[in-house]
Amino acid sequence: MKELYLNKSPYVFLGISGDPSKVPYSIVGVPFDSTSSFRSGSRFAPLHVRLVSQSLETYSLRADVDVEDFPAHDEGDIIVSPGDISWTFRAIEEVSEELFSSGRKPVFIGGDHIISVPITTGMVKALGKDLCLILLDAHLDLRDSYLGNRFSHACVTRRLCEVVDPRSILVIGARAFSKSELNDARKLKLKYYTTLDVRRLGVRGTAKVINDFTSSFSRVYISVDFDVFDPAYAPGVQTPEPDGLSPGEVFDILYKIVDSRVIGLDVVEVCPPHDVNDVTAALAAKTVLEILSYMHISR
Repeated sequence: MKELYLNKSPYVFLGISGDPSKVPYSIVGVPFDSTSSFRSGSRFAPLHVRLVSQSLETYSLRADVDVEDFPAHDEGDIIVSPGDISWTFRAIEEVSEELFSSGRKPVFIGGDHIISVPITTGMVKALGKDLCLILLDAHLDLRDSYLGNRFSHACVTRRLCEVVDPRSILVIGARAFSKSELNDARKLKLKYYTTLDVRRLGVRGTAKVINDFTSSFSRVYISVDFDVFDPAYAPGVQTPEPDGLSPGEVFDILYKIVDSRVIGLDVVEVCPPHDVNDVTAALAAKTVLEILSYMHISR
């Protein structure tokens, strides 16, 4: 069924598409950025991330494994309808539900962050609500609507709170939000930790906070909005926000929290037209590579 909504990409992640009968991991591009409120262009990220990934070495120092030994199967890109959020959501949801129902552990490469909503909807349909979401994001994205659009990328967390219990969502790296969003976070009992909190706690302390949060859930899904990184490391994002985290901090935290309960992830908001020498696309490819290696050693 999912093949109805997928197109093969001219490039595959790391230049290798693994045998789906032998590896549980799937790469899925979602070239949709119609809800961006600032920079557009993240629809080009699935192509650029795959292309740049082919220049990376595949060995993970932290995990001490070579991803080339268990390459993800590249499913291609979900067919989207620019400007038609309803149709696009339905396609993403169908692919997500089928992948999770069949036991795949997908990596979705966006696209703007709103794609996490239909991904999660499909995931819940396939697996139920006994899961939690870890969002690495500079923004709380708790607006009920933005510029008249309830499905703006500025409303991602608010829409996710309508799919799962807000108490099953944890935001890490937040540093950009309005006063009303903070008030709504308190009302919804949404847990979040700012970049200041991360620096105060350190990598080990932040990882403990996340692990304590996930301990009561049987499944964990991770969403990495690339504006969580400081623009010095990731200039090519849709909505850059200063005072972000470094790649070392993010990778060290992920290494300590990824375990066998992680069922998938998305990497979103990479914006190639505003990138500098593909450094953000390269960091996105490295992030996927690292998380795949952490998932593999935790099986």
